[in-house]
Order: sequence, then C-alpha cells, then structure tokens
Amino acid sequence: MTLRRVTPTFRVKDARASEAFYRDILGFKTSWEDDPGDGHPIFIEMSRGDVSIHLSEHEGDGPEGVSVYVDVDDARALHAEVTGKSAETDPPEPMPWGHVVFTVTDPDGNVMRFGSPE
Repeated sequence: MTLRRVTPTFRVKDARASEAFYRDILGFKTSWEDDPGDGHPIFIEMSRGDVSIHLSEHEGDGPEGVSVYVDVDDARALHAEVTGKSAETDPPEPMPWGHVVFTVTDPDGNVMRFGSPE
C-alpha cells in the first residue's frame, strides 16, 4: 500500500474570508466547495500545484491553529511573491538541515511553513 498525499484541514471561522486569503495571498485556486446555505458550515478545497488544503467551518473538523510544512522549489522566490501581496510572514531562514524556511499565518492562526533546499 502506497501513501500518495495528505490534505490538511484548516478550521476557519469564515470560509469565504479564508478562501480569499489563500487565493489572493498564496495563489491557491478553489477546487470544489460544499456550501449548503442557510447559515450551515462551509467546506472548501483549494489547491496550488500538487498541494491541496481543506478550509472548514465545521466545529468537529479539528482544532484552530494547525501547522503544516510544504516543500517548494524555491522558498525565497515564493516568499518574495507572498510579501509582494502584503502577507504577514517571517523572513526566509536557513535551517540546520540545509533548507530555507518561512512561515505564513492565516487569519485564523493556521500556519503554513514553506521550505526548499538552500
């Protein structure tokens, strides 16, 4: 049995605001959504390249403040792209294992760490 990919679920208070953050700041696109309307919780899948995330207003879908690490081709280039869009982020930092890493925190406190070989 081969494991193929993992899709983290980020608990969010306002899925539409989070969708805009991931689209406008990090360049993700909406893959699909479940919006039953009438004030029911919204669930959205977004992706960029081979990376997908779930944004969920459902209370039972995990805690707020999840952290994930994403391997990218060029963390410094992605950081420049993100900071050009006014995102709050840490500067890229060299790590002891030979990667450079930076973080972006979404409006709900979920953290994405992006890293690439130095």
